Amino acid sequence: MKKTIFGLLAGTLLLSGCAGSTDGTNLTTMGKMKTCLTEKAMQTLTDGSLYTNGVTATAKTISNSCIKSLAMEHLGIDTQTTQMATTILSALKTANPQ
Repeated sequence: MKKTIFGLLAGTLLLSGCAGSTDGTNLTTMGKMKTCLTEKAMQTLTDGSLYTNGVTATAKTISNSCIKSLAMEHLGIDTQTTQMATTILSALKTANPQ
């Protein structure tokens, strides 16, 4: 029951944060923050860390993660980092085929 209520609440927050935008580029900074926090909160629910780490500790963790993520996005570093990670992962996949 708690998961259902949380899921509905998270979905509502996510949709309200994304209103008027299809790709996230038109969101305000707080809209992006709300979207990030909602996505991270859903991950903690899915992986169980919400129940093992507690609400306060989890809130601090996900808020710090979203703040860093948005700061990197603002500086343009997120795109560069994604490109570097893609290059590294592709090289690893090529070097270690299954």
